[in-house]
Amino acid sequence: MFISDRLVFIELHKTGCTHIRKVLSEVIEGVISGKHNQATPDLFTEGRLFVGSIRNPWDWYVSLWGFGCDGNGGLRQRVAMPSSGIRGLKWRTAPASSLIRVLKRPKNERAWQSVYRNSDDPGAFRDWLHMMHDQAYIGDIGEGYSDCALRHVAGLLTYRYLKLFSTRGGEEERLNDLSTKPQIDEWDAAQTFVEAFIRMESLEADMFRILDDHAFDFTEEHQSRIRSLPKTNASSRQRKLSHYYDPDTVALVAEREQLIINKFSYTPPDL
Repeated sequence: MFISDRLVFIELHKTGCTHIRKVLSEVIEGVISGKHNQATPDLFTEGRLFVGSIRNPWDWYVSLWGFGCDGNGGLRQRVAMPSSGIRGLKWRTAPASSLIRVLKRPKNERAWQSVYRNSDDPGAFRDWLHMMHDQAYIGDIGEGYSDCALRHVAGLLTYRYLKLFSTRGGEEERLNDLSTKPQIDEWDAAQTFVEAFIRMESLEADMFRILDDHAFDFTEEHQSRIRSLPKTNASSRQRKLSHYYDPDTVALVAEREQLIINKFSYTPPDL
C-alpha cells in the first residue's frame, strides 16, 4: 500500500499494482506499508483520495495462473505445496507456524501441481480455472475466501476486490453475510470506498488523469520518467487470451466475476 497525506493506493493482486506503486513514489511524497493489505481505520481522514487498480477478469485469471506456473505467488504456494516441503519449514525457530502449515496442507496438492505444469498449455489452464470455482477444491485456496458464503456465487477476484476496496482492516468477516449476487452488488454500491480506479489496460493514462483531476503537482518530466519505468512481476506466458479460453471457460468467468465485468464494462476475449 502506498500512503501519502492526500492519497492512499490499495493494491489488488495481479493488476499492475507494483508498477503503480513505483509510479506514485516518483510523483508523490509518501511511504509504502505492506502489500495487498487492507486500509486501516486511521487512514480515513478528511481529504484523502483512495485509489485502487483493476483488470479484465479473463486476463486476470490467466495472469494469476501463469505467475503460479513460474513458481510464484502465495496462491500457488498454498494449493500446490509439495509434500517434500515439510523438510524446508522452520521447525526450530518457528515450530507453531510450521505445524499450522503442515496441518493446513491442501487436500488436493497433486491435482493442483498438475495444472501448474506449463504456462503454454491451455488444457492445464482450463482445468485450473474449473478447480478455482469448484467447491470441492475451493477449500484449498484459503485467505478467507474458502470460508466465505460468497464463494458459492462469486470468484476469487470479486472476493479480493471486496475485501480490499470495501472493508477496513479486521472487518473482512462482514463479507460473510453476502451469499447472493444482488447482495454483492448492493454491498459494493454502499461500502466500496475507493473513489478512483486505474485499469491495467490503460494504466499510465488513468494514473495521469487521476493525478491531474485531483491537482497533484504533475509535470511533463514526471510523465516521461514514468513511461520509462520497466514493468514488474509479469508471468512468462506469451500467448493471447484466445489461446487459453474456450466457450465454457469464457462463460465460467462471466458468471463468477459478474460484479467486476458489469461495473467496469469488461468484454470477453474473441475466440
